[in-house]
Amino acid sequence: MCAANANRPSYVDIIRTNSLTKYFRTTPASDNISIHVKEGEIYGFLGLNGAGKTTLIRMFLGMIKPDKGNIRLFNKQLTPQFNQWNDIGYLVETPYSYPNLSVADNLKVYYKLRQLTNPTLIDDIIEKLKLTNYKDKKANVLSLGNQQRLGLAKALMHKPKLLILDEPINGLDPEGIVEVRELLKDLANSGSTIFLSSHILGEISKIASRLGIIHQGKLVKELTIKELTDQLIKKIVVKTSDNWKAAQELSEANYKAVITNNDEIEITNSEAIANPENISKLLVEKNLAPQQVYLFTEDLEMYFLRTIRNS
Repeated sequence: MCAANANRPSYVDIIRTNSLTKYFRTTPASDNISIHVKEGEIYGFLGLNGAGKTTLIRMFLGMIKPDKGNIRLFNKQLTPQFNQWNDIGYLVETPYSYPNLSVADNLKVYYKLRQLTNPTLIDDIIEKLKLTNYKDKKANVLSLGNQQRLGLAKALMHKPKLLILDEPINGLDPEGIVEVRELLKDLANSGSTIFLSSHILGEISKIASRLGIIHQGKLVKELTIKELTDQLIKKIVVKTSDNWKAAQELSEANYKAVITNNDEIEITNSEAIANPENISKLLVEKNLAPQQVYLFTEDLEMYFLRTIRNS
């Protein structure tokens, strides 16, 4: 083991919560939430707007106090004496900035507030987030996407060990979304831990290693990306000139074939899903050549909505 790694603290969980609960009047915004996020992990936290994502993040950052439960960051209890804020970067809801200061000056203010000692960090993050052409422009004339880039620049400038981001791709164009995605992957590969909140499952699933789904303040599911893929509904959809007869032939061949309201045949056997060509072969042999045969896979948004509706 090298000397640098020998002196590095070994954290099993960078974030751990236990029965975390927060009420606003009588409504639980966070309801008995227990999660853990491991070092180097990208954890995607998903929920509809108003589900309780931002409330949880604000508790992580000490902005609001839980009514019940506790939070550990870097294996330390989150109390007023917690002293590792410089190891954390964050972007919560709106990317706040000083509107009459330039991009560069906004970052200089943040640099001083964090008491950083390497001035090259400012130029490095401006270049990394492609803000070079805007570094001398005031924040109040930036597009929504570039305001978001500036917010991300402040969160990332000091190379945090833990990065907490709330809806980080808001306002970004497709190119910007891809750039931020790659940047976050690089950070995780370098050992940073990322907690990423969003309502866009399709995008988050491209970078997260594990997902938590929150609905009405409750954590309704946690799963890895592989588990997510395995849980998506898959089926073979078939249409012929005589669906009733085709369904009968398929059933006699031990396929689970059902005619839908759309006048299509759905087959859910795992063998059929793995080998759809066998369906075509059978129907051709029975003089019922298919007009269509395709594999339907539930998209991620449908899975998300199905999960919260069944919670």
